[in-house]
Amino acid sequence: MVELQNYFRDKVSQAGYDLFAVFARFEYAMKKGGFRRANHAEAAWITFADTLPAGFFAQMQAAPEAAIYFAAPPDHLVMDPAGGVRWAEAPITPTTAAGLFASINTARNNLFHGDKQHDRQRDTDLMVAALFILNAAYDAAEGDARFDRFIAEMAHGL
Repeated sequence: MVELQNYFRDKVSQAGYDLFAVFARFEYAMKKGGFRRANHAEAAWITFADTLPAGFFAQMQAAPEAAIYFAAPPDHLVMDPAGGVRWAEAPITPTTAAGLFASINTARNNLFHGDKQHDRQRDTDLMVAALFILNAAYDAAEGDARFDRFIAEMAHGL
C-alpha cells in the first residue's frame, strides 16, 4: 500500500509546505482578527489588502522577490464545455494588492487542490515569492492599530 504522505513528500518543495503552514495561519489570524467576510467564517483578503498601507502594492511590484507574480502569474482552472476543468490559459497579472493576494491564493490552490503536474522549480518559485509577500504584509501590518487583533492571532502559539 502506498502511503500518500510519503508519495507526495518529494513532489512538493519545502517552500510549498512552508506556504501551506503560513497561509493557513494567516487566514486563521485574519478571521479571528476581524478580517472576514460579512456573515461568513472566511478570510476577507480584499478587506485585508485594502487596509494595508498605501505603498504596499508598489513595494511588491518593485521587489525582485515578488517578480514572478507580475511577470508570469499562475494560471487558474475553469470549467470546460464537457463538464471537466482545464487551465484558462489566461493568467491574471495583479494590478492591486487584493489582486496580488488573489494570485497567491491561486498558486496555493493550484498546488494543493488543482490539476498540477508539479513543475517543481516554477512551483517553488511561486511559493517562495508568496512567502516573501505574506511576510512583507505581516511586517506592514505590525504597528498599525487596525491590525492589532490580526497580529495578536498570528503571534498566538508562536
